[in-house]
Amino acid sequence: MRTIVLILCASCLVASGQTYVTIAQFKQRPFGDSIRTGERIAGRVTVADQFRNTSYIQDGTGGIAVFNSAFRMGVSVGDSVEILAGTLTEFGQTTGQPGTGLAEITGSVVFQVIPGATAEPTPRTASIPSIGEALEGMLVRVRNVEFVETGVFQGDRNYNIRSSAGDQLQVRIDANTEIARNSLPIPTQRVDIIGVLSQFRGTYQLLPRFASDIGLTIEQDTVPKSATFDVTTWNLLWFGTTDTTIGVANKQRQFNSIRMALDSMRSDIYAFQEVTTAHVLDSLASTVQGAYTGYLAPIDQQQKMAYLVNRDVVSVIESGLAVNGGSQAWASGRFPFRLTVRATIGGVERKLVLFAIHAKATGDSTVAQEDWQRRKTDAETFHDYLNTFYTNDAVIVLGDFNDDVTISVVTPNPTPYAVFVEDSANWRILTKPMSELGLRSYIGSSVNARMLDHIIVSNELFGAVHRTYLEAPNAFLSSYTTTVSDHLPVTVRIRLADVIASVATQESQHLRIGPNPVDQRAFLELESHEVAPLRVELLDPAAQRLMLIADEVAQPGVRLLPIECSGLASGVYFVRVQHGTTSTIIPLVVIH
Repeated sequence: MRTIVLILCASCLVASGQTYVTIAQFKQRPFGDSIRTGERIAGRVTVADQFRNTSYIQDGTGGIAVFNSAFRMGVSVGDSVEILAGTLTEFGQTTGQPGTGLAEITGSVVFQVIPGATAEPTPRTASIPSIGEALEGMLVRVRNVEFVETGVFQGDRNYNIRSSAGDQLQVRIDANTEIARNSLPIPTQRVDIIGVLSQFRGTYQLLPRFASDIGLTIEQDTVPKSATFDVTTWNLLWFGTTDTTIGVANKQRQFNSIRMALDSMRSDIYAFQEVTTAHVLDSLASTVQGAYTGYLAPIDQQQKMAYLVNRDVVSVIESGLAVNGGSQAWASGRFPFRLTVRATIGGVERKLVLFAIHAKATGDSTVAQEDWQRRKTDAETFHDYLNTFYTNDAVIVLGDFNDDVTISVVTPNPTPYAVFVEDSANWRILTKPMSELGLRSYIGSSVNARMLDHIIVSNELFGAVHRTYLEAPNAFLSSYTTTVSDHLPVTVRIRLADVIASVATQESQHLRIGPNPVDQRAFLELESHEVAPLRVELLDPAAQRLMLIADEVAQPGVRLLPIECSGLASGVYFVRVQHGTTSTIIPLVVIH
């Protein structure tokens, strides 16, 4: 037994003197006209809360959308309803051309659910050439069509179907549907498709509601979130800035939306990009559900990387920057932000090292090639660094790569991350298949939408990955790209018991050189806990200075210095490191 959800005018429920207006009659009225006193519209619900914002009803004469949150949440598909108040409007019309958008009932909608058995209307079979105004808002079936696109479905995107005669129709996948939430595969065979018919700027769109509407089924993930170690990367679009000219305009709405999304995702570690202040990170940590602590990257830029860590699962061993490259590296100082943790799930404990990155973005066409080259150089240097110093660690690299890992956004270049793609024995890009299937994590522009947010794992984690997927906060957060972020989060779920445990070494973590012996290039990694003078020199076999590598004031954190050896003759050299009041000499063997 269900309760009537919203009754604003009790006098409207008096049975006598009521006039029933058909949907077709109501849609003939001018936009802005309302259901009049004593009138009501009756119909069956074809879409309830399957879409993010809009429901649909129909009678024997036509169908119409209902834009009202109380109605959407208060009805079910197949319900018999009566609408007693509401205004006829049009959504998505081409400017100055009424009738090119979707007719809706909006405003202060008053409705009641008629008690009785539900009965979903039978879809009306229609050919693509017959699609038109008479069918707008109706539940229709289009038979024996094929999708033009391949891959998987993603929410808030348009696809195209084609009949055997070559006629085409646009299919719109709402982000809140189970089709979008589960990234279901686009059928490769001819299928019958069911959906309600919408219209946007003069183009008719078929909107399926369920997986079964396109002949698909859902394979449920039966592994509970509590059984896996879950890590999410998310670019938060100038999160925390008070400047309304950058990022989103309504900062409080953005904060509330991000908090709601995190409560929905419930990951153990979040790697964020574009966090601007420690204050907003701490505020977020204190308001999300669970025991979280924030860690902000110590970089001198407005857009910073950050972590949000679930203390019930994760203990942080240390954090710092992996400083590698010159003054132009990593967007001139936005170096990878390292977080070394010990995670515990179900009594299983593993040490992992995470690197959150926010790579150099692509500017206009005059600098696009240079930006691509900078990303490529950063990736190659970072790859060498990881292979040198983290060969025995379970490593996760994640963040906004600002480029794809299949082919670059700077055409016709290959991906700047080819060094990771080609080193498949040591690294696996978990998001590469998602890119190949057509998924997009950057959705701020339909023209430039690409898979820019990625997750890479080292071979210690190859057998431990349960799932990698795009999150869909845009399924329940309206106007997502203008009020929350222009990126979608990406999550990996890891079975800790299957992670190959890190191999302990006796080497000091304060100062180390690798590879050693070396052929082309070695790296010196120095971990500094204070501000202190740093001078690094390469000495020849006779202990005479050959090269000045660094002469600077080192800041707290990890400093990585490349040592070019390709021009040196084979032999034993020495690296002298003067850090503060300490002087250390380390042998370096060069073999060609």
